[in-house]
Amino acid sequence: QFISSLFTSNPSLSSPSLPLTQNNNDHNKSPTNAPLPSYSFSELGLHPLLVQHLPKLGITKPTSIQRASLYHLLTPSNPSTPPPDIFLQSQTGSGKTLAFLLPIIQDLLPLSSLSYIDRSIGTLAIILVPTRELARQISDVLASLLSLRLSPAAPAGESTSSTSGAGTGERLTRWLVPGLLTGGSTKTHEKARLRKGVPILVATPGRLLDHLQNTGSFSCGKLRWLVLDEADRLMDLGFEKTVEGIQRALEGRRKLAEAAAREGGEEGGVGWEWGRRRTVLCSATMREDVQRLAGVALERPVVVRSLGEDVGEGVGQELERQVELGKQREQGKEKTKFTPPAQLKQKYVVVPLKLRLVALLALLRTLLRTGGEVTSGGGAEQGGGGKRIIVFLSCTDAVDFMWELLGGTGMRRPGEDDDDEQDGQDDVKDGKGNDDDDDNSNSKSDKETKSKQEELAKHSPLLPHTSIYRLHGSLSLQTRLASLSAFSSSSSSSSHSILLSTSVASRGLDLPQIQAVVQYDLPTEGGATEYVHRVGRTARLGRKGEAWAFVEPGEGGWVDWVEKGMNREQGEGEAASKVKGKKGGMLLPVGVEDVLLQGFGGRGSEWEDRATQVQLAFERWTVGSKENAALARRAYASHIRAYATHPSEEKHIFHVRNLHLGHLAKSFALREAP
Repeated sequence: QFISSLFTSNPSLSSPSLPLTQNNNDHNKSPTNAPLPSYSFSELGLHPLLVQHLPKLGITKPTSIQRASLYHLLTPSNPSTPPPDIFLQSQTGSGKTLAFLLPIIQDLLPLSSLSYIDRSIGTLAIILVPTRELARQISDVLASLLSLRLSPAAPAGESTSSTSGAGTGERLTRWLVPGLLTGGSTKTHEKARLRKGVPILVATPGRLLDHLQNTGSFSCGKLRWLVLDEADRLMDLGFEKTVEGIQRALEGRRKLAEAAAREGGEEGGVGWEWGRRRTVLCSATMREDVQRLAGVALERPVVVRSLGEDVGEGVGQELERQVELGKQREQGKEKTKFTPPAQLKQKYVVVPLKLRLVALLALLRTLLRTGGEVTSGGGAEQGGGGKRIIVFLSCTDAVDFMWELLGGTGMRRPGEDDDDEQDGQDDVKDGKGNDDDDDNSNSKSDKETKSKQEELAKHSPLLPHTSIYRLHGSLSLQTRLASLSAFSSSSSSSSHSILLSTSVASRGLDLPQIQAVVQYDLPTEGGATEYVHRVGRTARLGRKGEAWAFVEPGEGGWVDWVEKGMNREQGEGEAASKVKGKKGGMLLPVGVEDVLLQGFGGRGSEWEDRATQVQLAFERWTVGSKENAALARRAYASHIRAYATHPSEEKHIFHVRNLHLGHLAKSFALREAP
C-alpha cells in the first residue's frame, strides 16, 4: 500500500512566525485576576468566622471581583428600598464563585443564632449552573465553606455543633447544609433530602424545574437568594425557557406559601419579612441573549465588574437600556468584549492537515518538558513540577480516538519482538504502571482486572511520566467526575496529566494549576466567546499560563476575527504586531517547524524523520485491528460533521468544502480517506 509523505503536497505557509520560546518577558506582566495584597476580607466586612476559616482553604486575600461584589452585596441597603440585584461580570479564573457564595453564607449565618430555626425552614438560596460537573464543583466549594468552625477558637475535641458565635455570646447551630440536584442522580434520594430541608441548593436547570413542578415537599417559599451562574453558557445550551419557567415556579411557590402562612396565622414568622429574593446573574460577556435574561431576571440591577470597573447603581439603568436596544439588533452581537488576563500568553500555529497529529504530540512533549514558559512565576504556583494540560477537541468520537491512540501507540516496528519493545519502555514508566497497549494484545480478563483508577487513564511511552484522561458528555456522570478528580489531583513533581475534552470542560470548572490549554480543534459554536472560555481554564487567580490554537492554512482569517472579540491591555500584542505587521495582535504566531523541532529534537532535518516514524507508528496502530480502524473512521466522520456545524457568520473561515479530505484522514492515522 502506498503511504504518502508527511512533508509533501502541503500548502505553503508564508505567514511570519515567532520562535517557540520567544517573548518570555510577556510573563512578567502583573496578573490582572490575582488576589489583591492591599485588601483583606476583614476590611471588606466579612464575618469574623469566615475570615478565620478562609486561610484553612488556602485563601488569604480577595481578588478584584470578590472585593467589588462583597462591597455591593454586604453593604446594608436603605431599609425603605429593597437591595438591588447584581449583574456580576468578570474575567474567567478571577474567583467569581466565592464572590457570590461568601455573601450568601454571611447573610444566612446570623439565622444560626435563632434556636427555633433548623433545616425545616426550607431552601433559602439556589445556585443554578449549566452543567453537572460545575454543579458538583460548586457544591464541594460550598461544603468546604460551611465546614467553618462556629466559634473563634474552640478547644481541641470540643464539638462545634452548638457553640458560641464570634465573640458575640450567640450560640450558633449547624443547620446550614448544601444540597445538589443534577440529572443522572436518583430522584428518590433527592426528594428525601428536600423533604428534610436543604438551605443552600446547587442545581442544574432541568432537574430543578422538574422538582419545582413535581415535588410537593420542596419548600422554597422563603427563598432569599437566586444565583444564575455562567448565564451565557445557560443560554448557549438552550436553557432560556427553562430558566424562565424556574422563575415563574419560584414566584408561584412563594405566593402559595404566603397564602398558607396567612391562613395558619404565621405571616409574621421568620422569612416573610424578607420581601423579594435577591438575584445575582454571573456572566463573562454581556451578549444580547444574556442582556435579555437580565432584563427578565433582575430588578434595578447593579453591574459589578473586576479590574476596578465596579459600576454604580446608575449603570443598572444603562443595562436596562441595553436590553431594550438589544431586542432591536440582530441575534448574537455583543456589547462588551473579553479582556484576557495580562499574564495569559496566547499563541497559534498554522498546521497543515497532514501534520496535525505529530504537531500535537510535539507540542505536548515540549510543554511537559519545559518549565520556563508554562509554569508560574512569582510564587503564585503551588505544588511540585508536575504539569496539567487540557486539549480541546471537536466531538466525543475524536476524544475517544485520541485517548485510545495515545494510550495504544508505541514505537515498535514490524519484526521487533515484545521484549525489545518492553525494554524500550522501562525508562518511561511513571510509577503508576503502563497500560502496555502497544500491540493491542490485552485480553478481556486483563481489562476486567484493572482497577477503576487505571481505567480512567492511559499512559504512553511517547509522553513519559504522563497520565492521559478524557472528558465528554457521553461518558457516565460517575466516570466524568472520577476523571476530573483524578486529573485534578494526580500530578506530582515527577508526573504530569493531560485531559482530552470536548467543550464540556470550557465553562466554570476551576481545575487547579492548568499550565496550558491547547485548542486542537477550534470551537464550532459560541465563536469568540467559546474560545475565551476555553483559554480561561489557565492563567487563573494570578497564575501564569499559555493558550495554544491549531489553525489550518485556510483558516487564517480566524485569528483577526477572534481578536476582535477581545479587549487588549495597553502594550499587549506588540510582539505579535511586529511579526504580523499590524496593530493590536494578541495571538502570537509560532511556526509548525519550530514546534516539531522542539518536540522531536535532532540535528538538521532529523526531526522530520522522527515525526515520520511517529506518524507511521500511529498508522500501524490504526491498521493493527478492526476496532482501531473503526474508531479512527468514526472520529474522522464525526469531525467532518462537527466542522460543518460552524454558524453561517463563520463559513467564510470554516467551510467543509475547503477541507482536503485525504490530508484530513492522515490526521486520524488513516492512510486514505474512508
